[in-house]
Amino acid sequence: MTQNATTPPPAAPAAAGQPATARSSGLSLRVKINLIFSALTILVFGILIAVEIAATRSGVREEMEASGRIAAQLLGRIGHFYASEDLPELVNFLRQTGRVRANDIELFDKGGTRIYQSPPSTYKAGRYAPEWYSALVAPPQMQRVVDLEDARLVISTNATRAILDGWDNLRDILLAQVTLFVLADLLIFWLVGRWLEPLEKIERGLSDIEQGSHEARLPPLPGKEAGQMGRAFNRMAQAVEDSIVARQASAEAQARLEAQRDFTKLLHARIEEERAALARELHDELGQSLTAIRSIAKSMMQHPDVAGGPLERHAQMLFDTAGMTSDAMHRMIPRLRPIQLEGMGLVDAVRDLLTDTQSKNPDIRFELAATGSLPVLDDALELSAYRIVQEAVTNVVRHAGATRAQVGIAMQGDTLTLTIADNGIGAETLVREGHYGVRGMQERTESHGGSIRFQAGAEGGLEVQVRLPVASHGESTDGVIGSLGQAGDAEAAVGATGTGGTGGAGGAGGTGSEGGYRGKREGSNA
Repeated sequence: MTQNATTPPPAAPAAAGQPATARSSGLSLRVKINLIFSALTILVFGILIAVEIAATRSGVREEMEASGRIAAQLLGRIGHFYASEDLPELVNFLRQTGRVRANDIELFDKGGTRIYQSPPSTYKAGRYAPEWYSALVAPPQMQRVVDLEDARLVISTNATRAILDGWDNLRDILLAQVTLFVLADLLIFWLVGRWLEPLEKIERGLSDIEQGSHEARLPPLPGKEAGQMGRAFNRMAQAVEDSIVARQASAEAQARLEAQRDFTKLLHARIEEERAALARELHDELGQSLTAIRSIAKSMMQHPDVAGGPLERHAQMLFDTAGMTSDAMHRMIPRLRPIQLEGMGLVDAVRDLLTDTQSKNPDIRFELAATGSLPVLDDALELSAYRIVQEAVTNVVRHAGATRAQVGIAMQGDTLTLTIADNGIGAETLVREGHYGVRGMQERTESHGGSIRFQAGAEGGLEVQVRLPVASHGESTDGVIGSLGQAGDAEAAVGATGTGGTGGAGGAGGTGSEGGYRGKREGSNA
């Protein structure tokens, strides 16, 4: 169920030790846009004023030059005409002419006395442009002197009226621009508010998401871009909510996986305990009983009443049957409990496993490479590592069709690495109905937090790589690299007699792994 982001839910309480997020106290986007617009407008105004002032300066200068030149030429010619006849007539002409725009006219006699001065301008009388503006646009004053026969005519440019016209024009332009600016700014402020209203809704929606209301959604927003942002926000919120749900489900699945891993580890431990107990019972109880039966049968065959008679054959059959049963029992015991691990260590136990397996499969050459120093491993980890190697070797014998197999044991930092590779036909699939060896290897690896990988080997067969983390290091043993050789060497390595002589024949499956150690131990009992 979703809720509209325009009516935000109550804020979720802040987590302990985590300060609440404060809203930004800076300028809003609306104000920033209006400030930018105002700055650009002022800049444009400045440029326009500068252009207008430059144009006015150029226009006033051109006007002063043209009017001064024309006035000097006309008045010079007229002055010469009147001065040659009668000077008072020239003064009268000048008075009738009156004010000449942008020029001040003065007439001096030979003694330098001013006998005429043009009247001041009545155009915008009494008004003048500001001094700073006049200083910007006023051209240098030009003065032209026309020498007559009995007088001197002085014509000086006067740009005050032209400057005042320029100032009035500039003032009208500024007034119109300021009015336009105020109206445009108000319009922009209103439009930006309308345009940014969807963003405010989006901001409130983001705030709701930040406060933990992941079910918050936005209503349809007006405008193409705002509508796209609203839909993108809703998709994002849905993705966040789905992600949280997925993470919760993942956490629950991880917890179940951890519980299952612990259960699997405990289950394997209990199975190994039961196997060990069963192996002890077989060895202690059944083994002694079979030994007693063989002793009784041997005594019967040596008794005078039985020797040479029909009962001797029955006693011999009983003796042989008890021996075969004892051999089968001794082949079964190491499958239940690899007693090599007790005191021998993982490397020696694996070496003994490979020796025993090769003695039964002389066509396959097994090689063991143990590099680095192995610490004293935890019993459960050591047993799991042995079982994984045992299952991998069994698969090589049964399914690989290989002539050579390599087993590597090494420590890489705090990780025990196991590598089993062969030159066989490889494996098309690792899952077969009714077969649980690979699954057992995976479960044992995962129960210790390790990893297992199946890949094509360098020699064309299958390569199994197992990495098991080691919690702590104890005393270490030196690494050994060796080849078990062919069947003759393997038989010499087994080297057992009596009932233990056949104790190494644990079957081609490779699960029988007691080998020479068990043969020597049980041979003496036989």
